[in-house]
Amino acid sequence: MAGKRASARKLIILFAALGLVSYLSASPITPGGADAPHKGPPLSSIALMSRFAKEQNLAYGAFNAAARVPADADLSISEPESRGSVAAIAAEKRVNQDFSLTPQNETTIAVNPSSPNMIVAGAHDYRLGSPIGAAFYTSFDSGFTWNEGFPPFPLLVSANGAKVKEVQPPFGTGDPVLAFGRARPVDAGPPGGTPTVYYAYLGISADRCEHGIFVSRSTNGLLWTRPVVPPLVPPKGLFTPVYWDPAANCNVFNDKPWLTVDNSGGPHDGRVYVTWSRFRFAASRYQESVILMTFSDDNGLSWSDPREVNGSSASLCQHQINGRSGRCDESQFSNIVVGADGTLYVAFVNQQLRGSGDGFRNQYLVTRVNPDTLALDGPYSAAALTDGEGDFPVNALGLPTLCNSNFRLNSAGNLAIDSSDPAGETLYLVFADNRNGSTFTPKTVVTQEPPDSFVCPEGKTTDDDVFILKSTDRGVTWVNPSTGSSSALRVNQDGLRNGKDQWFPWAAVAPDGRVDVVFYDRRDDPFNRFTHLYLARSSDGGATWTDMRVSDVPSNMNWSFDSGIFIGDYNSLAIGPDGTSYPFWTDARNGTPRVRQSDVFFDAVAP
Repeated sequence: MAGKRASARKLIILFAALGLVSYLSASPITPGGADAPHKGPPLSSIALMSRFAKEQNLAYGAFNAAARVPADADLSISEPESRGSVAAIAAEKRVNQDFSLTPQNETTIAVNPSSPNMIVAGAHDYRLGSPIGAAFYTSFDSGFTWNEGFPPFPLLVSANGAKVKEVQPPFGTGDPVLAFGRARPVDAGPPGGTPTVYYAYLGISADRCEHGIFVSRSTNGLLWTRPVVPPLVPPKGLFTPVYWDPAANCNVFNDKPWLTVDNSGGPHDGRVYVTWSRFRFAASRYQESVILMTFSDDNGLSWSDPREVNGSSASLCQHQINGRSGRCDESQFSNIVVGADGTLYVAFVNQQLRGSGDGFRNQYLVTRVNPDTLALDGPYSAAALTDGEGDFPVNALGLPTLCNSNFRLNSAGNLAIDSSDPAGETLYLVFADNRNGSTFTPKTVVTQEPPDSFVCPEGKTTDDDVFILKSTDRGVTWVNPSTGSSSALRVNQDGLRNGKDQWFPWAAVAPDGRVDVVFYDRRDDPFNRFTHLYLARSSDGGATWTDMRVSDVPSNMNWSFDSGIFIGDYNSLAIGPDGTSYPFWTDARNGTPRVRQSDVFFDAVAP
């Protein structure tokens, strides 16, 4: 999928701070390789918050006054079907309790394994205006009631060498991710073994280029530590995995963090890992985006020096725009898990396999990090994706989307590990792509005739599907869980090539080895517009699947934030120690063509 064209030296931070009309390319990385120029970097999703932040204090009706519904529009949808044999144990619930008519989106959720009634969730939450926050929502009764708030905002320091110019709160925090672990027995923080939840997020300056990836820590899901950046706390700050302080230098941007905790019970139990993409530019042109990793052995207080974990491969990363040949340095959307022996597995999307010949289609790669020596293995090839410039239409901003849609799209899913495997070698990888849909002339724009239609050209349809692969040899080889072939297995159980879209999958594995995947799904609307959340389930190692509809009320995502321009970049799912599944997703059921609104919803599905 194509990236957005670079237009200024201060491309990333200033777009977010000044509210310019530029948004993240849904492609994990931008077109590259020796056979084509790069068109510019993807921006963080936090950049999407800027325009809304400047407008949100206006009357919501005035903000959306231009939205109109054609007189003959059919806004109906069929009655919900049976939810199937898998029963929900609690009614789906809107988690955010604000009355501000401001959006929430991009979800993350974690269950306390030592106290499964405690659930902590997170999302982008726009209710504050500016600064915009990565909010938390904490429940102590399995999701029936929720407490909500914002971790303390980190302080950003505008610096020139050792001279501190200004201390300010960030313009916003975003890209949220949560994980539970046990505190390590060190002087810093809670007593060893205390169940502890960590919250990683990106924070950027309002008007300069300093930014960072931060981690807040909590033992009760309500009170959180505040990150402090250098030089206030030299040399690296507190609760700060990475911080870029040159206020006028916009050539580096650290984006899309992910976080996990070692719960293996081994010598590194309680270690916290964070990965992210570091984008680097020269003269406003994209140079690379490497995947970096850092870890904390003192409960998030301090962090190791970042290490590159994308690896090199002459065969897998053939198309190189800059730097060392074969280096897999055009990557994004890292996701990490820890194995039974403490090994860190890193999955990420890379765009260096095939170049422009097929429209810069991406691939999923996996590497491994030895927790003792930090030696890197891989990358290993997991999946080739059908997500290039000719595989999707684009919206008016030039970003890949689906037919009848306006949101940006990516193919990324996540990596999940089977903790019931005593050897710790069974891994699952989910993603979505359009291999079963139409092909498009690059830059085919969805149109708004009538408004909010975002239709594709006649005869063209997207048919995005969800796929899964399995590895039983610690991430080296990846196969179809049903056939053992290298071709991924389709998870969604609707008709093949029926012109209905499924996207944003997220997988989790229950303690007994059952695999669940949640995703958005349009199968119930004959016009492929209204969206439900579905959950698919496999009890035989991913070989066969059943799926069910989780949401009772459908969403038209075009009635969410800013004409549907942003619904987040991922969904989320957690499974408790008793096998109960907890989907947490962005939902636009409360939006209308005149009042654009999205909320975050939760459900509990029995094991």
